[in-house]
Amino acid sequence: MRTPYAAATLLFASLALVLAACGPTVNEVRMASAPPKPATCELDFLELEMKDVAPGGPLEILGHVMLSQHGVRDPLAPEYRAQVRPRACAMGGEAVGIMMTGIATPTALSAGGTTVSYTVVRKRPPPSAKASPPAKF
Repeated sequence: MRTPYAAATLLFASLALVLAACGPTVNEVRMASAPPKPATCELDFLELEMKDVAPGGPLEILGHVMLSQHGVRDPLAPEYRAQVRPRACAMGGEAVGIMMTGIATPTALSAGGTTVSYTVVRKRPPPSAKASPPAKF
């Protein structure tokens, strides 16, 4: 005869197994518009510093790709790069840097996991010689 505790334990173990088998959760945020590139575009993974993407810096931030998955993960693993590349290329990116990595330890209310924020960048375009005035509506 099963007890409610045994049934709950079996349910929790089954759910944990299903979640562990799933791939990462992927979110993206676009911050600037750029022409898209093919999904297999050449993309460098860089070690960025804040001065690189600050106003007046050599790189412009186009957006972010965030991956979250249970367990401790390597942010430069080939399977993560494969998730980031087509999204960064679609944003028009030339390179990607890891802006933030967070690792949560398992607790009673959380399975723990790794979240990585990849910043998609391109070389900052030169300022236009003539800035056109904004269009009136």
